[in-house]
Amino acid sequence: MKRILNIIGIFFLSIIVFTSCQKSPEELNEGSPQTRAAGVTGTYYWYNGEKIYLTPKNDKQFILFKTSDANSLSSLFTASAPGTSKAETSMQKVVLSSHLEPIDENNSLPAEDYSWATISTNDLNAAKSSAIIYSAPYFTLPDGKEAGLSHLFYVKVKSIKDLRTLQQFAEENKVTILGRNGYMRDWYTLSCTNESAGNALDMANIFYETGLFEACQPDLMCDDDLYAVVNDPLYSSQWHLKNTATAGVDINFENARAESLGSENIIVAVVDHGIQLDHPDLNVHTISYDSETGTRPSKVYGTHGTNCSGFISAKTNNGIGIASIAPNCKLMSISNTLMGNPDSRQKRADAINFACNNGAAVISNSWGSSVKYQVIDDAISNALRNGRSGKGCVVVFASGNDYQSTVGYPANCNPEVIAVGAISSSGMRASFSNYGSALDVVAPGEDVITTTTNSGYSSAISGTSFACPLVAGVAALVLSVNPDLTQKQVADIIESTAKKCGNYSYTTQSGHTNGTWNNQMGYGLVDAYAAVIKAKNTGSTVYFNDKTVTTDTVISGDEISATNVTVKNNAKLTFTNAKSIIITQPFTVELTSSLELSLQERFKVGFLPAFFRLMPVVPLCFRSAGPPKPIAR
Repeated sequence: MKRILNIIGIFFLSIIVFTSCQKSPEELNEGSPQTRAAGVTGTYYWYNGEKIYLTPKNDKQFILFKTSDANSLSSLFTASAPGTSKAETSMQKVVLSSHLEPIDENNSLPAEDYSWATISTNDLNAAKSSAIIYSAPYFTLPDGKEAGLSHLFYVKVKSIKDLRTLQQFAEENKVTILGRNGYMRDWYTLSCTNESAGNALDMANIFYETGLFEACQPDLMCDDDLYAVVNDPLYSSQWHLKNTATAGVDINFENARAESLGSENIIVAVVDHGIQLDHPDLNVHTISYDSETGTRPSKVYGTHGTNCSGFISAKTNNGIGIASIAPNCKLMSISNTLMGNPDSRQKRADAINFACNNGAAVISNSWGSSVKYQVIDDAISNALRNGRSGKGCVVVFASGNDYQSTVGYPANCNPEVIAVGAISSSGMRASFSNYGSALDVVAPGEDVITTTTNSGYSSAISGTSFACPLVAGVAALVLSVNPDLTQKQVADIIESTAKKCGNYSYTTQSGHTNGTWNNQMGYGLVDAYAAVIKAKNTGSTVYFNDKTVTTDTVISGDEISATNVTVKNNAKLTFTNAKSIIITQPFTVELTSSLELSLQERFKVGFLPAFFRLMPVVPLCFRSAGPPKPIAR
């Protein structure tokens, strides 16, 4: 009886402790904005539950003003701020994502016309103009790059029920909810003024640290890295397709071409500066999009997007220009300045979401960001999970050109993203190419030739920017021969068929399940021919008969049939990715050896009629890729 009373006492005490720790929105925000003024949260922002620290700069300020008040501020723009270009100092219109929606039917999006500019801190202090409705400093990011803090921040609610809480916090802290993201409706964009309880960094931290919201991040404006390195000498041949200097150090184009040139039904979206839509040597889809303005067609903000596109789908055997890995596949041009402007990260997310929602099978991204953003992470996750009617878009990112032993962001944000490094024509890692645990494969990316704007062709250029679209092109080729593959199956095929090149040691590594792996090369050099052949055979029955297994062996296929098999000498035999496995006698797994069945969400296992000869115990493991489901025998 005493024990029961103690348990009851503990139960009620726990309730008291729990309820005392739970505060209402009013309690959590009590004193705001008075007690939580600008700057009290520190110079950091939250990304996936981690603090990312920033260093304030004292020389420059972001300012926001009504466009109609520009004349009254014109004196501030006559001279460049220290360390800035004239372009930075020039005022620009604020253009928000076109995919913002009113938060409910009774509201509309704010219609005010605003502009922004970068000015010196001294000019801001001297001006003291009421026309400046918001100002915020610039910061140095952890990688040493510079970012301005706009008036915007983003909030992801935990559920639709939290909208009222968000509205209450916005009102109490004097910030405006501009709207919700039309693609990802749990994300909201909010705006600060000088009347708010703090700047966008402060507000994002205050909202997040209540614990009431899933994510809150400020809009840090940082120009994205274009992963390209330009060299002067003109390289006269496409060694990445056929390497005559170092045999085998290419993507095996000629053999792949005999199997497939790609399908016009497979669309590859290139999220970049935009493609020259009328380039005579590019196979461009009729659908294109400018994520800066939310309009069609796409625009051309630089040469980089056209450069990348030539590796994927330049017209081949047409008597002009260059060849490409998947010439029959269509290119979807999605343009973005890749500059650090207000709302720029949501526009990057818009670009990925548009590609996913408009038929892209593969999304190629030859850019990186010094600022990590959960809104971008969510857009990538959405494409991986929901693209192609649930099969998932194949998302490919360049690893970066920072000469670093870590893969850059966003290539490292999701393990299902294919992160691509670059190699030289000798088969060695290009010196600039980022590498590390998140690297998946490599492709040629040094001294390569491709298309450029003005209907022309580049000289020899280098960068992981150009290795990335080669892998995207191979992914398109794989889907051309087997469009039923999931994005994970495509990634697995590309990784498991990669060639081991260069003087590197490839070993079995935890977390890298598609073969031997190397820190600088990933699974190795992408092999278009081997990938296509495996794709053609994936989905058909894989027969594993008359085998004696003495080392760890993995057999993959949608349907696996096995008979007359012996597993011995401490070996593990794994049947993976299967929808159906049929094992018939004789089938022996000796003591200390094992059999593992890795199954898809809907699966069937059949044992006909007696599948094992036990000697004397069979360590048997069933593992499902999805939620546990009953095994049908």
